[in-house]
Amino acid sequence: MEEGSNQKVFEVTEYIELLNIFLQREEVRLRGEVSECKRYPSGHVYFSVKDKSGEGVLSCIMWSRNYELCGVKLEVGMEVILTGHPNIYPKTGRLSFVAGTAELVGEGALKKAYDDLKKKLEEEGLFAVERKRPIPNLALKIGVITSREGAVIHDFENNLGKFGFKILFVNSHVEGQAATKDLLAAIRTMRSQDIEVLVIIRGGGSLESLQAFNNEKLVREIVDFPVPVIAGIGHDQDVPLMALAADHMTSTPTAAANLLNKSWEEYRAKISQFVYILGNIEDRINRIHNDIDTAWSSIVDHTEQAIKTFKERISLYERSVRLNDPSRQLRLGYSIVRQGGKIVRSVHGIGAGDILDTELSDGTIRSKVEK
Repeated sequence: MEEGSNQKVFEVTEYIELLNIFLQREEVRLRGEVSECKRYPSGHVYFSVKDKSGEGVLSCIMWSRNYELCGVKLEVGMEVILTGHPNIYPKTGRLSFVAGTAELVGEGALKKAYDDLKKKLEEEGLFAVERKRPIPNLALKIGVITSREGAVIHDFENNLGKFGFKILFVNSHVEGQAATKDLLAAIRTMRSQDIEVLVIIRGGGSLESLQAFNNEKLVREIVDFPVPVIAGIGHDQDVPLMALAADHMTSTPTAAANLLNKSWEEYRAKISQFVYILGNIEDRINRIHNDIDTAWSSIVDHTEQAIKTFKERISLYERSVRLNDPSRQLRLGYSIVRQGGKIVRSVHGIGAGDILDTELSDGTIRSKVEK
């Protein structure tokens, strides 16, 4: 460099720091075979990956938290895909690859890891029907975790009924092993939210694309989640372990929406039935009123006729009484003869000297029988 040049002169450490800033921006996916591996007491894993030919070798590091989260137990000879960035260690100038995630390569390896973890979690009872929780009736506050990209979220929302659902949405990657961190962060965010049901959805995919949903940490997060969880994760053959652990499992986002609609639709049907019953009751009440009115009219008519008949009979009785009144007979010139207070109806039994009382209309004559 010529004397007096304005070009910056870096210290070695400063330059390495600058290089690392640029290197961290270059996140890549790297495929290779684990050639050596060691996990230290700190939990961090130091390992190497190489090409199958063995010509290219790269030292790698995975920090403890990321290693536990990825769900892959690294072993020598295992073929993996790493996602991360290069880094230069200032004290030695050594270049290493800092892996954020690790995922198995090949359907066979993925299937074996899936089967092993499934067996382990089954034995713990994490998939048991007895621990499944029901969806609350008439739930309104729904938490939804999925990617905002694609048709999944739109299919879900379009199939929700118009029942006034309040949706709290958290965006997350859902593709491959790299989605694990996003999903875990989204689930933990939902823990503190006021929701009644959590819904985790994505479209279908291969075993490789669904790796995040077969992650042990995520499965345990679902099992311990404070409200019921619906997993609407499309799958082909092997059901994702997260779906098996969820309280309710559906094969599509649309089916998840329909599950939330169910209690509301049943409630609406009951309301319709109740309204129908009320309508019938109203009709019955109206019929009863009509019957009562008819019966009352009949009672009034019968009562009026009975009273009329009764009055006519009373009139007849009064006339008969008047006609048969002894005083009337007396006024007509008739008289009543008594002996000792008893009416005399025949001359027989009357003898000379008997005392008789003869009642007339205006008085009584006492006489003595001579003959």
